[in-house]
Amino acid sequence: MKFRGAPFGVLAAVVFAVAALPSAALSAACDFESVKKQIDIVLDQDKEKGAQFRRAVAEGSDSIAVIERLVSAEMREKIDVCRFHVAEYLTKRGYPPAH
Repeated sequence: MKFRGAPFGVLAAVVFAVAALPSAALSAACDFESVKKQIDIVLDQDKEKGAQFRRAVAEGSDSIAVIERLVSAEMREKIDVCRFHVAEYLTKRGYPPAH
């Protein structure tokens, strides 16, 4: 059986485009600015939550897990979507996540 270039090329392009849609949608869904603002509030402005965070991380807890416990359910979802950026930001702040 011999394939002709055009139909196979079109099919390959369609398959590639459909496969790329979910990853593009996920990366666009990360609203890191609001997540960063919430992390800054917990660490810099909310003395009680900041102390809880620092104490838990000093005792060996994962910094991302601790932040997730200290914020609202909606913010936890945003943190989960932006997990890579959150890990990078917490590392820059001196609180690398556990590996």
